Amino acid sequence: MHGYRVVTQERKTVGRIAGESELALVVECGTWPRKSWHALPKRYASVNEEEGCVVVQVSKEILSHSPKLKHGEPVDDEAVTSWWALE
Repeated sequence: MHGYRVVTQERKTVGRIAGESELALVVECGTWPRKSWHALPKRYASVNEEEGCVVVQVSKEILSHSPKLKHGEPVDDEAVTSWWALE
């Protein structure tokens, strides 16, 4: 799934999959030098293998307001669960 395009339900590109943890996908958004990384719970995404993309069930705005991750650092699944109110 690494490198798959991330798109909204309206098929607008949000970013690319840059990694994953047990509960979340890491979405790389933007272009250099303004790249950012956000964790999206897997329950809000569905994979389309044929098109090589991940369709998200949240808006681009909600994803962009989620806490930013530091590039290359592991995802804190507990913090992701808390921010997205999945507890």
